[in-house]
Amino acid sequence: MARLDINIGHWVRKNAQIYGDKAALKSGARSLSYRQLAERMNRLASSMRKMGLQKGDRVALYLLNGVDYVEAVFACSAMGLLAVPLNWRLGFPEMSFISKDCEPTLMLYHRCFSEKAKRLQDERPEMTLLELAEDGGASSYETFLAQGENVDAVDPTVGGDDAHLIMYTAGTTGDPKGVVLTHANCFWQSVNGWSLGAGPDTVALCILPLFHVGGLNGSVTPMIHIGATCVLPPKFDVVDTLELVERERVTGMVAVPAVYQMLYDHPRFASTDLSTCRVFLSGGAPLSYDLIRKFHERGLEFRQGYGLTETSPGATGMGPGECLNKAGTAGRPVLYVDIRIVDDAGQELPTGESGEVIIRGPNVMKGYWKRPEETAKAIRDGWFYSGDIGFLDEDGYLTLVDRKKDMIISGGENVYPAEIEKLLAGMPAVADVAVVGKSDPKWGEVPVAFVVCREGMSLQADEVVRYCDEHLARYKVPRDVRLISALPRNAAGKLIKAEIKKLL
Repeated sequence: MARLDINIGHWVRKNAQIYGDKAALKSGARSLSYRQLAERMNRLASSMRKMGLQKGDRVALYLLNGVDYVEAVFACSAMGLLAVPLNWRLGFPEMSFISKDCEPTLMLYHRCFSEKAKRLQDERPEMTLLELAEDGGASSYETFLAQGENVDAVDPTVGGDDAHLIMYTAGTTGDPKGVVLTHANCFWQSVNGWSLGAGPDTVALCILPLFHVGGLNGSVTPMIHIGATCVLPPKFDVVDTLELVERERVTGMVAVPAVYQMLYDHPRFASTDLSTCRVFLSGGAPLSYDLIRKFHERGLEFRQGYGLTETSPGATGMGPGECLNKAGTAGRPVLYVDIRIVDDAGQELPTGESGEVIIRGPNVMKGYWKRPEETAKAIRDGWFYSGDIGFLDEDGYLTLVDRKKDMIISGGENVYPAEIEKLLAGMPAVADVAVVGKSDPKWGEVPVAFVVCREGMSLQADEVVRYCDEHLARYKVPRDVRLISALPRNAAGKLIKAEIKKLL
């Protein structure tokens, strides 16, 4: 496909002319029109240029959801910097690895994250910090931004296949991998989203954290592209979400099944006015037929989709009425995406037969940051090998049946057992360890650790949990720790995960 040279910062610049005083972003008591968003984007980019940042430099975003997040992403993109959203749920060792891996020149952080931000700067003194107040009040960031000039920030030499984001996703080896997404990836993700129906009158409630590709590229940037309004609460809260839907006359939102289940289970769900909601998009894990039916009984429509950070994320989606009729599937390939199911030799399999899901389209990542070998393994002959196992039915709908990798999806978050196993293997009293996923009615899956204690030493399950809690994001901490005498292994010494899962 021909190179598309558009710089996505142009979206803000152009929509400031088309929509002017229309609300682009709302968060708490703050609201920015498209004209105000363009001005703040320009001033921030101007100040970053003055401090010496140049095309290709990285800017880490250690922020809660809010208007600052969006203006920072577009300011970076306009001038050719790479924004690096940081998952604030991660433990410090994970944050430290990411910081050392991508070497940001500048970090923007909300005041609530000041302790970790300053520890990261201690490790990399060359990194400049700018603190933001969560409510947009006085801060070093606001002073910095105000010093910039309101001049067009969009660099005409930047765009297309140039990188604009590094989004870290956990690797099967335990270390996060930086997925490099381009301006063109983001553009085509937005176009693919149009095929599911959205317009300038959309009021999108964006509750997924923007460090997630589904939050940033799946929820926010496509809405900015078409001149819609984004409502951005700092964090997800069930009551707050229901109140926002009613007060802001929300027309749609993107979330994971666990969120929708929590909304339905809350006593206020039944009395909340949801009449403006046209569609609820869901991804990250399969929706249960029961939950789909309950929402549809209230006249609320779900549409299920599937994607990965490496695909920007959208790979499949659904149109009106399809979620109930095709429950259990992840939809069909979106407008500019091709999907095949292949065997281990890369040969395409017939309809209905399970194999690895491979994906081709202009939304597929540029590659992994500083990992050319892993990039070459993942992208072959233009196809991205997802590691997921599924099949296509006679209507072209994708059903996911397993994961080639051992990944656990807990509340829409990717949890890799190898990362937890690597950590626990470092405990002096641990002789052997295996982590598997266990079905959970609320989170979809939760990690469970099977631990063998070293001979002559003692170990308690709560010690293991506390150790994980100190070093890992909360959603990665095993919900259950089982102390056993030995783990099942084959003659080559490899763990037999199927036998371990039977122990559940």
